[in-house]
Amino acid sequence: MGYANPQQKAAGIHTRLYSRAFIIDDGGRRLVFVTADVGMISQRLRLEVLQALHLKFGDVYRQENVVLSGTHTHCGLGGFFQYTLLMISSSGYIRESIKPLVDGIVRSVDIAHRNLKPGRIFRNTGNIDDSSVNRSPHSYMRNPQDERHRYTERRGAFLLNLFFFS
Repeated sequence: MGYANPQQKAAGIHTRLYSRAFIIDDGGRRLVFVTADVGMISQRLRLEVLQALHLKFGDVYRQENVVLSGTHTHCGLGGFFQYTLLMISSSGYIRESIKPLVDGIVRSVDIAHRNLKPGRIFRNTGNIDDSSVNRSPHSYMRNPQDERHRYTERRGAFLLNLFFFS
């Protein structure tokens, strides 16, 4: 996706991109969460992944139990969107872009599917202080006071939710 610069064209592999799938199954319901090294997941990419998963696994992975997430890298490929604005810098839809993305995501689901075993999920919540700054303090201060009081007044603090899988 680069930085939306139409003159910025790339070819070949500079740095490999990865996809990782996590399957959560309580014996009654199954969910697969995939994180992929792409700027974002397009609807077109999602539909093609769902179609490929259906061909490989039947009805095991469907629209309602597949979550796809992009890492928001700008170092990945473009041309896999269905909306014009997001295709301008890549000069349109590029079949050579979407195929390896679909194949890689399906492969990561297949690896997780074949290696499924009991595990646990842990969640922890806490405050992180002095780690970020609001990019627009002036705009933030225009929020109603009751909205601003929902959050800490400390500079650069935010709430962090961590999930651990074992």
